[in-house]
Amino acid sequence: MDNKTTKSQGAPTKQRVTVPGSRKQLLKLTVSEETTLLPFLLSALPDKSRTTVKQLLHDRFIAIGMEPTTQFDAPLRAGDVVSIHPTPLPKKLSHPQIDIIYQDEYLIVVRKEVGIPTVASGEEKDVTALRLLSDHLKSFNPLAKVYHVTRLDKDSAGFVVFAKSKELQTRLSENWHKYCRLQQFAAAIEGELNPSEGLLHAPTPRETKNSTSKVRKAQNSPHQEANSAGEAGYRTLSSSGERSLLSIELHIGRNNRLRKQLSILRHPIVGDWRNGSKEKELGYVALIGTHLTLVHPITHELLDFKQPIPALFRKLLRTNTRPRGVKKKATQPGRLNH
Repeated sequence: MDNKTTKSQGAPTKQRVTVPGSRKQLLKLTVSEETTLLPFLLSALPDKSRTTVKQLLHDRFIAIGMEPTTQFDAPLRAGDVVSIHPTPLPKKLSHPQIDIIYQDEYLIVVRKEVGIPTVASGEEKDVTALRLLSDHLKSFNPLAKVYHVTRLDKDSAGFVVFAKSKELQTRLSENWHKYCRLQQFAAAIEGELNPSEGLLHAPTPRETKNSTSKVRKAQNSPHQEANSAGEAGYRTLSSSGERSLLSIELHIGRNNRLRKQLSILRHPIVGDWRNGSKEKELGYVALIGTHLTLVHPITHELLDFKQPIPALFRKLLRTNTRPRGVKKKATQPGRLNH
């Protein structure tokens, strides 16, 4: 990325940044003293008229930190960063299954609910998280593009990372182990794993064929544990004997293989009837991403996203029937209650 920083005596620091999806550069202004937005912009942009600056505000070209603003008298403190974007900033995406929880000029992180796939599949090619985000961004900037870095199945929930350029998607995909600090999931499974804490290994072709595998205790060093693709560490949080609640941490890889791994162990995730669960009317798979920590590939900022385990997962341990409030069909999913 081509970034240039300049500063004149008594003026705010100016940084011009080349961003994906635009032929113009983003201008970042660092505030040096307490003030309000309009006077600051008029002083920092002497080549623009008052009318032009007010129009930029009205049309959502201006952000304070990460938040777009149209408020001309918004307060500013020393150290605040005011960004003047080359294209209008999108309004908040309103969709029951997609919530944008982080967005800058390079990345988007969403909280995906049950009922929508990340990318196109044989069943659904139009209604995907990727398509919704792309259409939303293009409605403000026709040149905008978005590429998925991670993905989740339609019937599971959690955090999904998207890049705004093909270059950044490739960098993250090929070096995920360098940027991802933590990926945690929670799952309600059939039965009880023994031991209660250990490793899930990527299944061999023979294990996949025979639907058998082994679990061994986590005794290796972290570096040794991360050597095999698909390996994950698990810990049993609670169990009723018939069902258990697990906390699972991926040791390597961007996309989990937990449904297959647990199915091979004959402890399928509750609701995953395609992989052996007895619960066919739950309406979702009891698997959710609960924690993602990521180093921003451009700014090197540590991004941390968390959400609690849904209360419904714990209810599944107490009963083999579908809890009240859970819709019957997977084609009519609702937001999981946290």
